[in-house]
Amino acid sequence: MVSEKTTDVARRAKQLYEEKLRTKLEATNMNDFVAIEPGSGDYFFGKTLSQAIQASRAAHPDRLAFAMRVGHSTAVNIGVLSP
Repeated sequence: MVSEKTTDVARRAKQLYEEKLRTKLEATNMNDFVAIEPGSGDYFFGKTLSQAIQASRAAHPDRLAFAMRVGHSTAVNIGVLSP
C-alpha cells in the first residue's frame, strides 16, 4: 500500500509539472526522465529512470521525489500489446 506521504509527493510533483514545467521540459527534454522534488521545486534529468532518481537523491537525500518520463503519462510501460 502506498503511504499518504508518497501519494502527496506524487500529487504535488504532477501539479508542478502540469502548471509550470510541462511546456519548458517538453520543448527541451522530450523522452528524458525527470525526478521532481516538489518541496523545493527542483528537478533532475537522466537518460534513465535511475539516473534521474540518483541525481535527486544526491541533491536532497532526505526528501522524496516523483519520477516520470517527459512527454509521457507513465515513466515505463510493462506488457505487450496484443492485436
